[in-house]
Amino acid sequence: MERGTYLAPFRCLKNSVRFKGETTNYVTNFSPANAKPGDVLYVDFPSIKDELIVPNTFALAFDLEIMLDTNLAGETVKTCPVNNLAANIISEFRVKVGSQTIFELNYAHLYNTYKDLWLTSQERGNMIVNGIQDIAMRKLRTDLKSDLEPSKSINTTLRNIFGKRYKIPINFEMVTHHMPLSGALLDSKLSFELKINDKKQVLVYKDKENANFELKKICLEFSTVRDTILYREVERDLTGGVQFLFDHVHHYKQEEIEKESTFLNIEIQGLDRRSLKGILLIFENDYKEGERVSEEFANPRIKNIKYTIDGLPNKHFSDGYKEYNQWDEICKYFMREDLKSSQLCFMDLERYYAGHKFALWTDLRSTEDNQLHGTGKFHEAKNVIKMEITKDETGVVGKYIMHTYVISDARIIIKDKKLASYEY
Repeated sequence: MERGTYLAPFRCLKNSVRFKGETTNYVTNFSPANAKPGDVLYVDFPSIKDELIVPNTFALAFDLEIMLDTNLAGETVKTCPVNNLAANIISEFRVKVGSQTIFELNYAHLYNTYKDLWLTSQERGNMIVNGIQDIAMRKLRTDLKSDLEPSKSINTTLRNIFGKRYKIPINFEMVTHHMPLSGALLDSKLSFELKINDKKQVLVYKDKENANFELKKICLEFSTVRDTILYREVERDLTGGVQFLFDHVHHYKQEEIEKESTFLNIEIQGLDRRSLKGILLIFENDYKEGERVSEEFANPRIKNIKYTIDGLPNKHFSDGYKEYNQWDEICKYFMREDLKSSQLCFMDLERYYAGHKFALWTDLRSTEDNQLHGTGKFHEAKNVIKMEITKDETGVVGKYIMHTYVISDARIIIKDKKLASYEY
């Protein structure tokens, strides 16, 4: 007999276990301890014997030192970081297993910044250590001696707690969405390469000659768990064979388009993909150096798109991909599965169309379920995806910088503790 969720006879909201693992939070020195724009940080996944790195805890922490005008120190701040520093400070992100590069993303700052717009407002509000904060907070943390008015008391409190310390989470699904790992259990070394972005992408400033920044006191932060049984279970899986699933994001092209143009042709070709999830177009307004608004993504007012896929016209949307379809389409991929029923994310329809938070997503999966892997389009290099884009004539002159990203399902298989295969 059905009695509902409150009166079920075997109801229990907890699982009884005897798990006695010991946890440790590590902060370890990193070499080099300092880095400047253009430098590449080579980060090896920690190899700690008999301990496993807890998923989603691996990060680089550092003090952000920004060059200040000594004549204005303590009075006003004319140079500060853009919003969401952690996403914008990295321009290129690579992942290697042994000598094999399994992930390589150029213009990573644009994609990662846009992705973070789809977090909840509460999540973003709690990410001050990542550099998601208002302009007043960014200025207060740039010059710790500044006393800017009017300044909310909470900003002063947070400035005193976090100071110039920021954190870059190393968000790769192999170490965030899968089993706990240790580099000591891998014969093929897992490593990450992070290139520090140029100052014009990272800072807001007036004087370009004197504006600059440096990462200082860089260290690695991560949490571990020590449990012999769990450690042996993970070791057995890595020896017998286990797959790690992730989204492969590829920056396909960057090009300039005229704002006054009303027609645009895009072709995606030369790519072999077992499971092509979709195509993302991000538009940047041209901006003066030092005036970048990091979370501003232009809406070029695309009215309709006609697709020709693998030589077949009118595919995907038989009557064309209309402007009113764009919100529903992008929610399919960027809105997390656990938020789709409530839609309680920072991004909403108004921000998307009219709040400079626009991007165009073409979803090529069999289903929008983000928990399923491998539902994308099988795409051969000989085939072409054509997009005939019709834009509104807004009367605005100038140029957009358009970035095209291709996103696919990918996986690697670790067997005998080393990379056995890799595909996307």
